[in-house]
Amino acid sequence: MLRSLSLLFIFFFLWTEVRAQEQLQPYRPYSKDRMEQALLQYEAIAKSGCWHTFPDTLLLRPGDSSPLIPQLQDNLLLTGDLPLDSASSALVYTSGISTAVRHFQRRHGLAPDGVVGPVTVAALNVLPDKRLEQLRINLTRYDAVFTSEQEPYAIINLPEFMMQVVDSGKTALQMRVIVGKPVLKTYPIHSRLDMVVLNSYWQVPTSIAVKEIVPILRRNPGYLAKKNMVLEQSDGSGWMRISPWEVDWQRITAANFNYRIIQLNGPDNELGVVKFPFPNRLPQYLHDTQAKQLFSYPSRAFSHGCVRLEKPVELAYYLLERGSGYTAAEVKKLWELGRPNHYVRVKKPVPLHIVYFTSWVDEQMEVHFRDDVYGYDALLGL
Repeated sequence: MLRSLSLLFIFFFLWTEVRAQEQLQPYRPYSKDRMEQALLQYEAIAKSGCWHTFPDTLLLRPGDSSPLIPQLQDNLLLTGDLPLDSASSALVYTSGISTAVRHFQRRHGLAPDGVVGPVTVAALNVLPDKRLEQLRINLTRYDAVFTSEQEPYAIINLPEFMMQVVDSGKTALQMRVIVGKPVLKTYPIHSRLDMVVLNSYWQVPTSIAVKEIVPILRRNPGYLAKKNMVLEQSDGSGWMRISPWEVDWQRITAANFNYRIIQLNGPDNELGVVKFPFPNRLPQYLHDTQAKQLFSYPSRAFSHGCVRLEKPVELAYYLLERGSGYTAAEVKKLWELGRPNHYVRVKKPVPLHIVYFTSWVDEQMEVHFRDDVYGYDALLGL
């Protein structure tokens, strides 16, 4: 415990120095300087030999007693999650320790329920050496990612499942996002937000059409009408709308699928009320979603590769007001016109950075870790 306290005082002075330096620098939601200080912290933790691991079966709720409470407190003191004045010599899981566990859970992207269960134990059992390597791997990504930080810009950190719009030295807009499944990744990219599409159509990607919709059409061609979808067939020079009842769906495969399925705008449209296409060579874009309940999950890798936004309307207002000179009333009028699939160009595009950081340090000097959802850290040796 004494070694833990000594480390805490060292970390306090390091953090104070970095915060003072950052007052003179541009605002950055992800900072290389802060990461370098976190490396020093976790190097010290790793060398201290004070880190404890716990049985996978451990379960602690406020009021529970356990001989492992002192070891849990040691870890939380080392990481700064538990303030010194909340530590206790009793073998009881106090409300103060529960608060510290919630803080630890938030930093690791877990549901902050204050209960030490299997998922939290798994995070506690990651040794400081591993966290140190995770920090080093992510530090190497900074120079490649932040080649330009001219404000305003939008940044999406895939393992964090969050988007921020940075403008005038602060976060102007922040929201949760849903990204691609591990088998259908959303890829890191540098691009720009230069278009807003109101009341958008959804052209169903061929992979989804073949794998998910064609099997339904074999049973019921009326499914498309129920979902406000239309079917088009290529004649070599263009697309012609046809009836799904005219197609022998039993014979349709990925090899002979020369159709496209489009969902028209409406209350059931999978893209919601707005989408944000951006220049890239992949079928990736940002959009609204009907599945709002998915934003409540801590880990949100559910999509087919596009990025679903928690606050898409707010982003549309921001881009059109700031980037195209519309007033809020004029933007509202655009919505009220109700034009289907209405493209509005953003005259002053906002840079978009889709990045991949599984560890970073925020403005409050809190060190965050996330799961390597796409395995990119593993490719670099972690």
